[in-house]
Amino acid sequence: MKSPAGLLLSAIELDRASAIPLYRQLYLQIRKQILSGKMQGGVRLPSTRTLSKELALSRITILNAFDQLIAEGFLASRTGAGTYVGDEWESRGIADEEQRQPPRLSDLSQSMLSLRSSHFRGVSYTDWDPATPTSFLPSHSTYDAFPLAVWRRLMNRHLLKPTKAMLGYGELQGLQALRAAIAEYVFDARGIDCSAEQVVIVSGAQQAFNLLGMLLLNPQDRVWMEDPGHIAARIALQAQGAQVVPLRIDEQGIDIRQGLAECPDARLVFTTPSRQHPLGVTMSYARRQALIDWAAQYQSWIIEDDCDSEFRYSGRLLPALYAMDRMARVIYVGTFSKVLFPSLRLGYVILPQALIEPFCTLRAVMDRSPPTLLQATTADFMREGHFLGHIRRMRALYQARQQALVEQLQQQLGGFFNITPVEAGMHLIAWLPLTLDDDAIARELARHNIHTYALSDYCLEHVLPPALLIGFAGTPEGQAQERVEALARALSKMGYLQAT
Repeated sequence: MKSPAGLLLSAIELDRASAIPLYRQLYLQIRKQILSGKMQGGVRLPSTRTLSKELALSRITILNAFDQLIAEGFLASRTGAGTYVGDEWESRGIADEEQRQPPRLSDLSQSMLSLRSSHFRGVSYTDWDPATPTSFLPSHSTYDAFPLAVWRRLMNRHLLKPTKAMLGYGELQGLQALRAAIAEYVFDARGIDCSAEQVVIVSGAQQAFNLLGMLLLNPQDRVWMEDPGHIAARIALQAQGAQVVPLRIDEQGIDIRQGLAECPDARLVFTTPSRQHPLGVTMSYARRQALIDWAAQYQSWIIEDDCDSEFRYSGRLLPALYAMDRMARVIYVGTFSKVLFPSLRLGYVILPQALIEPFCTLRAVMDRSPPTLLQATTADFMREGHFLGHIRRMRALYQARQQALVEQLQQQLGGFFNITPVEAGMHLIAWLPLTLDDDAIARELARHNIHTYALSDYCLEHVLPPALLIGFAGTPEGQAQERVEALARALSKMGYLQAT
């Protein structure tokens, strides 16, 4: 039964220091409560005298708010009986709850939600605190060694004298100066002979994978993927309706014979030949040539993600697949996220000549190139020699950090982990005893504020022994001991190690 005295309206909170007039605040809060169903239709409100006392407001303020609500149909004034919530709001809150249905999404969106929940199921991909001192996440580099003073100076150069081109929409393929700098860099570092015209700037490698999936795949097309392999790239291609054919990784890289036996006419292959992600294997020269020959024979495409290629600590890299390809079947994807910083959101695609126009047409429909200011700053950073200098410093820094971390892991956890130093990249593989569940361990470690990735997260068929990915790039040499001690304590509390 409705109270004849009306509601108490105790939930009304007015900010007398706000620039919004008090009558407007009162109007908005009553309106919100009606729309949310907290004030049901037919309920009587207190008199303006009562509200004036309870809210310490003048009656004219309350009348102004009520007049607006009455005019919009939220309230109704009944002569001699008071003011009520409009009848049309009767049981609105309950009815809304009963009628509320899940949003109608496209098949593509539903597919992506399903894929994400399926593949990003582990603790590895939940929110985490970047300040956690015991984080071993392999996908994050160190930022304290980035030359911010140089970067700031280069950026200010363009900010102090902004041009029309700098403030405009920018070139569709990306800033010419940056594309030219990238073409020069990949020729020197990876043996790729391309023109600036073949380079397209994108907002990181992930956008490249999505655009290439849209460009090259139809629903039900089959795609060779490394297993274990790049999760985000796999989902991007699956979102286009691709049917993934997982191929094993051996000591020479992706198993092409398995692909030829199971699905020789795949539409494309996604591969990380320089440093297989996540195992770190370098694809052999023979395997590279066989992959290119297959793509040429079946008119298929190769997406080459040059994952962590900048950070090699011994020996020389084999040429990029793109550099070996004479049949124009390889598409090369690179990013600045690891070597500079992720929030820069700059990556690039190097395309065969025949794909430039269709890729750019698709790109024009989706969006424009990333912010010109950041592209211009990155171009200057590369052209003036800071980029190569930074890579050399990071190689030395990460090599030292890896050595320090490996020493501590072997000293403190050598009986639990089987670890071998890597020749490239930013993470180690810590192999676990065969009877353990790496996903369960990663989840439980997160509850102890120790963050890492489970190798099984990257697998489709789960044929490999359990392991954790241990990132070393973000662990300073002087902190290696305490971080491994924290890891050892957590494993002891979890019952995997004997307490010492």
